[in-house]
Amino acid sequence: MGKSSTIAIVLGAALLVGCSRGTSVPGPKDASVDRNQVGKILAYAKEGMSGCDHDVRSAAVARHAWPYPAEAKNILWGTRYKKMELKLKPVEAAFVTATLTWKEGELIEVQDSDVVVHKPRRVVAKHDLHVTRKVWDQGTRVSRTTKAVSEGEDAYFLFYNSRGFCLIETEDGAAWTRCSLDESFEGVSSEEPFACEQTWWVKVGKNRIDRGWMPFDEGLMMRVPPPGDAAK
Repeated sequence: MGKSSTIAIVLGAALLVGCSRGTSVPGPKDASVDRNQVGKILAYAKEGMSGCDHDVRSAAVARHAWPYPAEAKNILWGTRYKKMELKLKPVEAAFVTATLTWKEGELIEVQDSDVVVHKPRRVVAKHDLHVTRKVWDQGTRVSRTTKAVSEGEDAYFLFYNSRGFCLIETEDGAAWTRCSLDESFEGVSSEEPFACEQTWWVKVGKNRIDRGWMPFDEGLMMRVPPPGDAAK
């Protein structure tokens, strides 16, 4: 997994709260303003990231989710020319649906988004974490809430959906829990709300035929930052 395809969270993309498609997105000119500050908020794979010195792997997917901040949905093509293969599904082995190129500085509307986590981030729970799952009880499917992690225990952080829910790894698989990045975990914060390794897949296209999924590559494109304080 290359650094360009690693979005060090979770962060997502399962239950996805608050990825509203109605949020306004600034155009290319807005994206060039204060890139240093935006870069800090949208920083991806960072060297020496804490909580990554383990061998735990994951296959969790945050579907229909955008990495933090979720309001930064669209992307801006950079200056390097490269043909991009679009896939039928957000997986490397999927069938190629189209091969497209974009102009320098072209704004690309992201139609859908999945975040695939490859390596979670080890953190410590600052309070008990509970998850709610659908389970079968005497032939009826019901919601059941259970404690997944106790205060002071290690937890494996997968993704933050920007709306108060985090995806964590549990004994029964990935599950969502209510959370606050600065108050729920030791080892992850709103300044670095990412897992250790992940791939952000975006669904894009130029018409009804030439469309599909491609991995976000920070060497070729950049996220369009949300306006004002929308990222907070």
